[in-house]
Amino acid sequence: MKEKKVSAIVVNWNGIKFLPDCLSSLFNQTYKELEVIVVDCVSKDESVPFIKTNYPRTKVIELKQDFGPPYAINLAAREAQGEYILILNNDVILPKDLIEKMVQELDKDKNSVINPVELSFKYQYLSSGCPSGWIGKFLYKIIKIKGESPFFPSTACCLTTRELVLSNPLNENLFMYEDTEWGWRLQLRKTKLKVLKGDYFLHRGSGSENTSYSPKQAYFVGRATFATCFICFKIPTLILMLPILACNYLWQVSVYLKRKKFKSAFAYTKGYLFFFGKLKVFLQDRKMTQLRREVKDGKILKQMIGSIDFAKRAKSEWKGKEGSLNLSKEMVYSPLEVTR
Repeated sequence: MKEKKVSAIVVNWNGIKFLPDCLSSLFNQTYKELEVIVVDCVSKDESVPFIKTNYPRTKVIELKQDFGPPYAINLAAREAQGEYILILNNDVILPKDLIEKMVQELDKDKNSVINPVELSFKYQYLSSGCPSGWIGKFLYKIIKIKGESPFFPSTACCLTTRELVLSNPLNENLFMYEDTEWGWRLQLRKTKLKVLKGDYFLHRGSGSENTSYSPKQAYFVGRATFATCFICFKIPTLILMLPILACNYLWQVSVYLKRKKFKSAFAYTKGYLFFFGKLKVFLQDRKMTQLRREVKDGKILKQMIGSIDFAKRAKSEWKGKEGSLNLSKEMVYSPLEVTR
């Protein structure tokens, strides 16, 4: 049986120091029906000429303006030739057989999104998909529910069908940190989120820009938080969740203030207020989401809480494994190793 073509989409912004490992790990995959697309979001470094010189099999889409990762991924998905779409950050490295294993799992159920386990470059456990961060973590303190899946996929490395991405595009109005909203909408349409518990990828994290606690990061997190809940919850549920969202807001601001990140605290608040300036836009997003939903909020809340339990158990299962992973030579590549 002929292999299905996979289109790997890598969003890049000033990532030249990460691209050799990322792209080489793609071209060295055991899975050969692979199309590699890099969407460059107006990089100021030499990313584009570097790719064209060293990886001529790569399709490069050069944007004239940076509209954010959701726009880049949606655009590439429309132009992709593959039946399956692999979404990747530019600062990841894949084991040689990872795509092959992900495809085998997606073949079993095409209405799903597949995540491997995420490890750091030091092989330390990071995540198995992503749990609910804004509401679930507070509700879990009150109610304990066993969960069997994450709440949203990590778009650092996930595989799904092109059809699913085209019918459920990422929200370009959020610019960044759109993966929670995307995963939430997928859950509302009964899409399954699966984790390959025995397989993993390496992720440097914040590769294109060191955004940890920065004003830019804070702004986009604040911008996505309330907008996502507004889009995905029914209004009665949203009203009930307002006290929890307020607690989350105060907690996040306190974290910034404790770290003396005063500009980040202000930017986070500004991101929240952005929602009201774009209310008409988010009303349209909400209308479309609510018309297509197939799952009630009660089940969504259970999935949010259960995702916290799933995350805790997944981390526990990996405890102690990090020291046994000694794959440095296998996981680091050079452009010269790539078969062109």
